[in-house]
Amino acid sequence: MARASKRRGARRIPLGPADRPADRPADQGPPERYQHGDVIRSEAGEDAGVFHRRVTTQSALDRYLSRGQIGQRQFDAGAKLYRLWRATGGAQRVTLSYELRIPSGRELSDDQAALRRRLTEVLRAMGPLGGILVHVCLCDEAARTWASSRGDTPQAGVVVLRLALDALGDYWKL
Repeated sequence: MARASKRRGARRIPLGPADRPADRPADQGPPERYQHGDVIRSEAGEDAGVFHRRVTTQSALDRYLSRGQIGQRQFDAGAKLYRLWRATGGAQRVTLSYELRIPSGRELSDDQAALRRRLTEVLRAMGPLGGILVHVCLCDEAARTWASSRGDTPQAGVVVLRLALDALGDYWKL
């Protein structure tokens, strides 16, 4: 009986708008979301008195840019590679599709096939540096895990990533 009373009075859970602070509208997620090291900026919105929050470190490239480990040109090169990969249909779909499911496999459109050839061409042009570009830019993994998986020191991952992003920027003439 004593345990049940402790559980009931342990913590009050906010239930409605009256329980929320004025600067935190309902659609900004739970407070735990803000504890994971993401850089969050609170901005004044178009409406007076309404604050908006934006997560600025969504990907590994974003985190490297915010820490100053890569430059803007390197970030742009990696982001362009990611956009190319997304356009080929390379990203995993996480939403439901109501289209008819074809069990034989996924057919690519002509545009997607041309973009896939372009992506393959770019990665081949990068040579051995293409591996870290796929690992960091496309799979959103840390450069240190790529270096560790190859038997290198983890600190070498960011250095190799910088070299790869510079080579990619030169390839695209950014």
